[in-house]
Amino acid sequence: MKKIFKILIIIMVVFLSIAWNLYRYKVESPMPDIEYKRTILKQSHNITYTLEALRPIMGPDELSEFIKKNDNNPQIYTPNINNLSEGVYRANLHMHTTMSDGTPTVEDRLNAAQDYAQRYIKDGYMLIAITDHNTVLGAKEVIKALEKNKRKYTKIKVIPGIEIYTEYHNSKVVSEPVQIHVLTWCINPYDKFLNKEFYKKNKKDKWNRKLPDRDFDWVIMTMSNYGITGPAHPARYTSYMKEKKYPYITEMLNRYSKLSKNILFTEGYYQSYKVTSTGAHLGKEYDKYINHINLEAKKLGIIRTGSTDAHGFSLYKYDYGH
Repeated sequence: MKKIFKILIIIMVVFLSIAWNLYRYKVESPMPDIEYKRTILKQSHNITYTLEALRPIMGPDELSEFIKKNDNNPQIYTPNINNLSEGVYRANLHMHTTMSDGTPTVEDRLNAAQDYAQRYIKDGYMLIAITDHNTVLGAKEVIKALEKNKRKYTKIKVIPGIEIYTEYHNSKVVSEPVQIHVLTWCINPYDKFLNKEFYKKNKKDKWNRKLPDRDFDWVIMTMSNYGITGPAHPARYTSYMKEKKYPYITEMLNRYSKLSKNILFTEGYYQSYKVTSTGAHLGKEYDKYINHINLEAKKLGIIRTGSTDAHGFSLYKYDYGH
């Protein structure tokens, strides 16, 4: 009986040892942007959070490689019928949640991306970015959701981000300040500065507009210290400029390229230019706008990315969902 007991103890010890080593290997196996993820964990001050839970997060090095690779690949950002059914559509880098003016929660976003990838993407993953207006709360919810659902999101990558309202001043093309939205990807939502500047949440203010529009120059120079930063939908809010809109876009992109401290990008493949919404409807000029943005971006070494700027539950279209 004692021999059997000893054998069982030895088997248990061996089993636990193997299990522990397998776990260590999984946790310590190569993970892109591991230092970025370790910084998130450290500054969260939450001892229950684990590095392995952050494996689906895409950090700055991995994202830079991704967008460079797909600079000339609009199809990866375009959710038309063929691209969806064939799993070609693989990235939506600008999405909103209940942390600003979106209808879905962060978990809704993650679940939709996971479901789509499992259905249609045989090899690889679906990439989404959570970019709520003027707040880091959406990015914090990403960390919480991944920790809550360890090992669930095996077919997605997610970018913690933010979209900031800014005003472009001192233009030589137009006299009045122009509103520009600026995206920053791969932020650490627990960073002290970002929490001080972009934490507020007001239930009556879905767009978080209680925070005043920042100066465009200040946002580009400042936020490029905290993540990959660039102008969202550069042709939006330009319809009223008439013949001046194209020189303005050129001027703004040139200004951005001189101010940014890291890799350059803008939304050259932005789906909502095709639909009617405040300032976004370009009608018959859609192709002309896109061609102009892409031409100027190429001249300046600015990478073209894409999104639907989704607000509703759909992963595939520009939809406020209200």
